[in-house]
Amino acid sequence: MSKTEVDATAEEITRYLEQHPDAADSAEGIQRWWLGSEENQVSFETVYRALCLLERRGVVRADMVEGGPVIYRRVRHRKRRSG
Repeated sequence: MSKTEVDATAEEITRYLEQHPDAADSAEGIQRWWLGSEENQVSFETVYRALCLLERRGVVRADMVEGGPVIYRRVRHRKRRSG
């Protein structure tokens, strides 16, 4: 796995979230449902590293679910009120 592969996967996840702003899933679900086809399956490690990168950048947040997997979703930035 290369840094370029992680960056490309992060970009693909970001594009998915732009098209589906309310989407939320586990890393496994993102790997399976959000990214490509089974023939071009991205490795779990690459998906996880991409999600960690996006979390550091403030694009996604990881929510702990009691008794379940970590769920990743888009960070919603609050609009600042002027005035």
